[in-house]
Amino acid sequence: MSGGKKTGGKRTAAEELDGLTGILKKSVAEARITSMLSGNPGGTLFLCDLDNLRRINNQHGHLAGDECLKEAAQIIMYMIRPGDIFGRRGGDEFLIFMPGCSDAVQAEEICGRIENRFRVGKGKEKGRIPFTVTAVCAVWQPGDTCRGLLGRADEALAARRASLCQPDTGKEKRKDQYIKDANRIRKELIEQIRKPGAYCQDYDTFKGIYRFLERSIIRSGQKACVILITVVDGQGGSLLPHEKDMLMERLGEDIGRTLRIGDVYTRYSSSQYLILVIDTTEGQADLIVGRIKGKFLADSPGNNILVHHCYELQPARVGELMA
Repeated sequence: MSGGKKTGGKRTAAEELDGLTGILKKSVAEARITSMLSGNPGGTLFLCDLDNLRRINNQHGHLAGDECLKEAAQIIMYMIRPGDIFGRRGGDEFLIFMPGCSDAVQAEEICGRIENRFRVGKGKEKGRIPFTVTAVCAVWQPGDTCRGLLGRADEALAARRASLCQPDTGKEKRKDQYIKDANRIRKELIEQIRKPGAYCQDYDTFKGIYRFLERSIIRSGQKACVILITVVDGQGGSLLPHEKDMLMERLGEDIGRTLRIGDVYTRYSSSQYLILVIDTTEGQADLIVGRIKGKFLADSPGNNILVHHCYELQPARVGELMA
């Protein structure tokens, strides 16, 4: 079990475990989630928040609060499966990553089971401090990283908190306004995809996406390739100016239909397109170009051909940039 003291039959190094609860530290859990996503994208991230820990600390003392955290960790650990990643995010929050859960309905049911487990039998054990847990989830979507999943889970937890509390103080009203701002921004930024296919952008936007991905793969280890496709005549020379526009327009349509929805391309010159394909090696990129060529040449009335060059995107080299 990835969240316990044993993983694959071997004892986890002590420095990887949270000193209070005995489960994975935040940094270790997030690193394992990142590694898992890079090799096998998919799954659901859960955040579990121990409710009113501050009140428990104030009324019963911090040692009692610590006991509640340890009890919550132990109960959740018995509810997860071998292969799930379980760690303490810090304070009163725990995170769980279930690679085998990719269905939103199933994920919500798991949240409900976790919360119900802490509602059952409250106060029956002598000397036990009753407490509850709030659980929310973020189901993996194409392009998601561990950080992206945590961000959406944080939003879900904030929204859940806002729905449960009464905004009867100025502080709560301000918090509610911030949540509204975040929800409004999220709606503004979400793209309404009208048709399948790749993401066509101007060159400056393409360059920004390239540089963002170049930085992000430092942590994610994600593979990506850049492809340059050039239209030439049958002898490998440049086309005449009046020939280029119609052929390049058709080539752009063929690229858009061939690539996946998460890929990006741009018109680089009068006879070239630049393509950025995600989760792809150089060998796979050659196959993608082959499909594009097949579409383009099948409808080509003349002897025009396509040539291409590709290279695998490498992580940004921070040390060299600083030197």
